[in-house]
Amino acid sequence: AFDSDRDSNSLMPKASVFEDKNAGTFTLDVELPGVKKENLDVRVEGGNLSIKATRKTKESEMTYERSFHLAEDLDTENVKAALNDGVLSCTFSKKKSAEARKLTVE
Repeated sequence: AFDSDRDSNSLMPKASVFEDKNAGTFTLDVELPGVKKENLDVRVEGGNLSIKATRKTKESEMTYERSFHLAEDLDTENVKAALNDGVLSCTFSKKKSAEARKLTVE
């Protein structure tokens, strides 16, 4: 459901994708240790999900950047994003038109 690209001037965070077939959703988890919500920029644009984050300490600043190409059957208008314990979770539903349905044979 996702293809990854990255900028060579920043760190690429680890990411995992999970599918919940019963709910018809995909969840993308991205590890962003030490990142605060105010230092996080998440965008869906032109079929891509872009994540930029900065972790600031007294001694240093670390930048994470990663983008994902989204499958066409994902609903990009209703994405749920949450940051918990250093993991950004973005949950996408499948578009209604992409869901399997039973056909009646006449």
